[in-house]
Amino acid sequence: MNHRLILLIMTLTIIFFLWGCSSKEKTMTNDQTHESLVSDFTAENLHSIGVSEYRLDSLPYKAQPEFLVFLSEEEEKKRILRWMETAKNKTDISQAKIQKIYVLQFQYQIGEQVVDSKYLAYVEDSNGAFYVKPFEKMVPELNLEKFTEKDIDSIMKILGIDNWYIVEKAPL
Repeated sequence: MNHRLILLIMTLTIIFFLWGCSSKEKTMTNDQTHESLVSDFTAENLHSIGVSEYRLDSLPYKAQPEFLVFLSEEEEKKRILRWMETAKNKTDISQAKIQKIYVLQFQYQIGEQVVDSKYLAYVEDSNGAFYVKPFEKMVPELNLEKFTEKDIDSIMKILGIDNWYIVEKAPL
């Protein structure tokens, strides 16, 4: 009987230990989500940030997304990187009615050589909430001759509705 009690206590101890380790691991992962975004878009070798927007009111001959601004001054780049630090919680935006879509292209250079380009989608919904999500590259389906409200759904399908970070309004 005494032997069974010791075995039961050891089994429960192991279960609680493993459960405790598992919970800590999940907590660390949630804390690291914002860190992951910030570490993916570093200041090191960042040459410039190009900002483009899909515009409903654009002239018919303007390709979409339409280029808005080129940020190359150190203070401008730092302002965008600080803004990205406001990212909180990954979320699913399937219920959000997206009204505006921007693309930020981060260009990294060493000397005159472009060594990397990283992309960040930035969207605003009808409630005035803002979200960002890194994505691999500008696939041809994201380059449009003309942009209409119907295109919002197809763009969002390409970008995906999950794993978006909640952010403050961008300082563009």
